[in-house]
Amino acid sequence: MRMTSTILSSLATALFLLYSNLVYAAQANEQITDQNVLATVLNVDITMADVMPNEDERRNIKQQAKDSYADMVDYVARVNASNRIYDLVLKDYAKQKGISLNQTLVSKFTEKFENQVTSESATKPIGEIAAKQVMQYQTEKAMFEEFGGRVIFRQSNPQMPIDAYNTLLTRYRDEGKLTILDEELRDAFWDVFAPPFQYEIAPENIDFTQPWWL
Repeated sequence: MRMTSTILSSLATALFLLYSNLVYAAQANEQITDQNVLATVLNVDITMADVMPNEDERRNIKQQAKDSYADMVDYVARVNASNRIYDLVLKDYAKQKGISLNQTLVSKFTEKFENQVTSESATKPIGEIAAKQVMQYQTEKAMFEEFGGRVIFRQSNPQMPIDAYNTLLTRYRDEGKLTILDEELRDAFWDVFAPPFQYEIAPENIDFTQPWWL
């Protein structure tokens, strides 16, 4: 009986150690995955941890995606990574061009949308949203004036100078300022700029003299 008890105790200890090692390995692997560098822009690394949806977003994705949860989280993370690349490049381009934030446009954006943006419905204050939208408009206007090309409609951006983006981003890539290491992200990122485009704006209707919200 004592021998059986000793054997069971040893077996339990071994199983516990095995389980602990597996858990540690899984956690370590998850940590490594989260820290994987997806892209580097202007010497800034964009890691999976940087672009993962937050807890509330993951909860919403889980409710909607169900069995496709993992794939959807991965998709959202890579969309976030693409947006992060855009932000870093546009910020650098605006700095090079000496573009300063138009406070009048910020005020007009705030006045128009402050009643629609509440603390419950937005993750950022209206002033921060307004500043980002205005700077994006000013920078895209400068890009279009410099590079020209086709402009498309997107729900998130009614007037996106798609060819100008492609020209600018390609320049950054060729100069070694933009490197996308993750193959899936790289393919999806550059596919956006390949025609045909679903909603291309006719040249005569392109107008960057004022932002879309005025």
